[in-house]
Amino acid sequence: MLEAGCKLIVTATKDLYTRLWQTIKSGMPAIMYTLVNQPGLTGLKGGSRLLILADGSTLGTLGLPQLDKQAADRAGDLILKGRPGTKIIPLQAANHNRTANAVSVLEDCYFSNKKLVVFGAGHVALPLVEMAAILGFKTVVVDDRPEFCNSERFPGADALICNRDYSLSGEEIDRNTSIVIITRGHKHDQACLKEAIKSAASYIGMIGSSSKVRQTFKELLHQGASKQQLEKVAAPIGLDLGGQQPAEIALSILAEIVSMDNNGSGKPLKTVKTVVLE
Repeated sequence: MLEAGCKLIVTATKDLYTRLWQTIKSGMPAIMYTLVNQPGLTGLKGGSRLLILADGSTLGTLGLPQLDKQAADRAGDLILKGRPGTKIIPLQAANHNRTANAVSVLEDCYFSNKKLVVFGAGHVALPLVEMAAILGFKTVVVDDRPEFCNSERFPGADALICNRDYSLSGEEIDRNTSIVIITRGHKHDQACLKEAIKSAASYIGMIGSSSKVRQTFKELLHQGASKQQLEKVAAPIGLDLGGQQPAEIALSILAEIVSMDNNGSGKPLKTVKTVVLE
């Protein structure tokens, strides 16, 4: 009987981790809760696991509905924040005498690595890739010029793709990917944008003046792109920081990406959190 029970637990745990791996691979977040300590409570088993996905669906259980609900309530906020990490948290459970007990639960937050795909290896791309690496992005640079798209110019880039048509050569684009289009010309920008709007990227931005952006959008609409696809494009790209230097432009682009990822307002903090002098 014990052997059969152990097999059941192992199988259930394997199913949980299989689902977790599939979820992460697809670019979606997930949070795993594991019961570590349950003093004074009978019927709970250390090692019980609950997997919570971004759509609110669950797999497994911590052993009590009240524990599962507390975990689910936490998971909703954590998934919105999108920060990976592991820590022990206390949850409250009541025994048959309705006495509250604190149980220790391991909380593992899983998120795919953030990725920044930069189409164009020119002067803005250099500081953009450096800053993005500091922020924890996996960086991919795509260009058709080997004299620009190389490891000497971009020693910190995680991937360099050099080809004539700016194709990604199998590089996966998911909801944790941001795409920045800063090629050397209108023709390349348009070609890159045409493919980018078909992807699952959470952010797509293109550099250029308002007139250039308007013309590019008109041409893509004529080629079959939808208005809804183009409305999600940040163009002209970046926040209005007033800078014109390559590093300043790169900073404005990353500021916009970070603001969107964190649901920020992009406003000065003093206008968001007013300090009142008494």
